Amino acid sequence: MKKSVLSLAVLMTLATANAMAATTDLTVTGTITPAACTPTLSNGGLVEYGSLALTDLEENPTNYNLPAKSLNFSIECSAPATFALIANDNRRDSSPANAWLFGLGKHQDQLIGYYGMTWQYESTVVDGAQGSNLLSEDGGNSWNNIIDGILQDAGRKPNALTGFSTGTDLGPTPATSVNVTMDVRGTINKGLTLNGAMELDGSATIEVVYL
Repeated sequence: MKKSVLSLAVLMTLATANAMAATTDLTVTGTITPAACTPTLSNGGLVEYGSLALTDLEENPTNYNLPAKSLNFSIECSAPATFALIANDNRRDSSPANAWLFGLGKHQDQLIGYYGMTWQYESTVVDGAQGSNLLSEDGGNSWNNIIDGILQDAGRKPNALTGFSTGTDLGPTPATSVNVTMDVRGTINKGLTLNGAMELDGSATIEVVYL
C-alpha cells in the first residue's frame, strides 16, 4: 500500500511539472544509401594556367579563348549504385545566365569571363566498358542520351542532372566505377579594363547524388 501511494505521488508530481514546462522538438532525418561513392579529379581538381599575356591568347570578336585543359574525373563506389552529378558554381555572381557556364571571378568589379566542363562520348567508361552520357532537365524523371557529357550549374538549372549508363539504357544504370576525361574550356571577356595583373578565380563543387 505504501508503494502504491509513493507511485501515485510521483505520477502526480511529474504531471504537474510537465504541465508547466516549455517544450522543444527533436527531428531525426537522413538518407541511407546502398553504397558510398567518391568522386575524384586529377591534380586535386586544380586547373592551372600560370602567367599568360592577353596577346598569347586566341582572339575572337568578343572574347579571348583560354587554352583547353583536361582532367581525369572518376567516381568509385563501394557497391553498385545508381547516381548522377550536379555542379554548383561557387562564383555564380561572375557567371553569365547560361546554366552550363561557370564564372571566373571579378577584376575590379568587372566580370572576368567564364568556363565550361564537358567530356566526349569516347572517354566515358562505366565499369570497364564504353558508357553513354545522359542528361535530365527535370530532376531525373526523364533522360536523354547526349554525345558530350556536360555539367550545369544547379543554381541556374536546379533540376539538371548528368548521368551515365551502359548500353543504350535511357536512365542511369547501377555502377561501381565511372571514368571520364573532363575538358575545361574558358574565355576572357574582351571588354575588360586591365590595370596590372588579373587573377582567375573559378571555383565549382561537383556532387554525387543518389537516385
